[in-house]
Amino acid sequence: MGVVEVAAKRNAPQEKAMARAAQSFYQHRMMLLFLLLGMALRVWAYVRDTSLYLDEVLLSRNILDLPLSHLLTRPLMLDQVAPRGFLLMERLAVLLFGPSEMALRLLPFGCSIASIVLFRRLAERMLTATAAAIALFLFAIGVPFIRFGAEVKQYECDLLAAILLLLLTLNLVEHEASTKRLLTIGLVGFVVIWFSQASVLMMAGLGIGLAIKWAGSRDAQTRRALLTTIPLWASASLLAVVVGFRSMTPSTRQFMNEFWAGAFLPHPLQWWNAASWTGSRFTELFSDPTLLRYRWPLAFVLLAALGIITIWRRSRTAACLLCGPPLVALAAAVAHQYPWRGRLAFWMLPVAIIAVASAADWVRSRASALHPIAGAIVVSAILTPPVMALAQAPPSYELEYHRAMLSYLQQHRQAGDVIYVVQLQEVGTRFYGPQYGLQPSGWITGVCDANDARSYLRDVDRFRGVARLWVLTGSGRPLGKVHDAVRNYLGTIGVREDLKTFSSMTLGSVSIELYDLSDPTHLGTTSAEKFSVPAMPRDPKIGCREWTNPGFDWHLDTPR
Repeated sequence: MGVVEVAAKRNAPQEKAMARAAQSFYQHRMMLLFLLLGMALRVWAYVRDTSLYLDEVLLSRNILDLPLSHLLTRPLMLDQVAPRGFLLMERLAVLLFGPSEMALRLLPFGCSIASIVLFRRLAERMLTATAAAIALFLFAIGVPFIRFGAEVKQYECDLLAAILLLLLTLNLVEHEASTKRLLTIGLVGFVVIWFSQASVLMMAGLGIGLAIKWAGSRDAQTRRALLTTIPLWASASLLAVVVGFRSMTPSTRQFMNEFWAGAFLPHPLQWWNAASWTGSRFTELFSDPTLLRYRWPLAFVLLAALGIITIWRRSRTAACLLCGPPLVALAAAVAHQYPWRGRLAFWMLPVAIIAVASAADWVRSRASALHPIAGAIVVSAILTPPVMALAQAPPSYELEYHRAMLSYLQQHRQAGDVIYVVQLQEVGTRFYGPQYGLQPSGWITGVCDANDARSYLRDVDRFRGVARLWVLTGSGRPLGKVHDAVRNYLGTIGVREDLKTFSSMTLGSVSIELYDLSDPTHLGTTSAEKFSVPAMPRDPKIGCREWTNPGFDWHLDTPR
């Protein structure tokens, strides 16, 4: 062996160490870049200060108008439900910074920033370096993670609670914990439940995951967690369930059950319906307009399943903890206790992202063994639908465009114009109208009928002969086809003279239109009884509530 060969062998370990150090440095830089990207997108969505949409307005009216004692101890009004801790922090925000939308959205925004920071730690704990980078990138650009950080709703609190509880549970089983620490983490559950209703399902799922792990390993650390921390979480969950039931009136509970009926296992139970429904629940995590919005969602479901297998091979603890919460959520939906659909399933997305990232890294490594470029192509292909989802729905997330529509109306309306606001759109119009010179007496509210689509055509028939009729449509995604029928009918019996349309993230579009219904020729072409109307939607079912009535008293602080 020559001198050069001996020197090379001596330097080989040092060169490998340097290569690993360089790889770690670039890995850290990449993670930091993705973290900053995610924060920038969340700040972008927050500072755009979009108009509140229907649910935000209803919840904000409670936060702004109700006495604090009512807000924290009695059921909310307007069919709203939210954790008491969330409501308290929201009230404090408006007291400190004023009753603005930015103040109302401050808590969800703060939770979104904290979530991405904690998710980075979670990904690094559960995944390989490459998989962690993929997971953080998916989390950083994920549309729902950005959107819900700029809404006056508690969903970002659900997300933060899920990530925090998962991290705390990992700490319990991966490191020797003192009894004091076990008790402290257990008491965290009594704090979390006041900010997140979904935390009950998360704690139950993590407890089941620990039980499965202990059944296979019988290790002392897991047993101590099961005997010390989990009973405290169970007690906190029981308290949350009791408080949750008392926070809803029977009327609100009925409304929620009807609206979210499709998110429960359908009855009567038939195995093919159950299989289809279960598959839809997992597929919608990736496809639902309020969630990840990926194309080819079935491919991502398969990737997630593969990811759980790869995580199981690396760490059975991590796999058990990831599987527990979705299984509990599924059981709750089967038992008709908690709906699994859309934004109410948002808190499960970190599990889905971690599973997909693990699978993506596994496929990449196999492809790279054939050729390095093949690995890069595979990862690029997997990341393309998430990137497309963000490109198609970038911040800001405007849903109903109340300010824009009312501003357009203010600029173009004339004396004597009749203004017709479709049912539910009135909620936002009442909230923003006075800012644009439009008082509640200045418009006519559309009818609400849960059973007969033709009643909406009959309702606009009263405007026959009106030369200038403004129609504001927007809220109520289930009524989209009915609203289209109303507009088509007006366009048949009259002439549309103006139209301003805004592209909505979840409603397709919202519009303000001006019709001339004074021409006898057009008026004679058809009638409300003859014009074609669609079938009324049944999932979700239309809820005609008292707060949709024109005469509803919106002064929530007035005892009634």
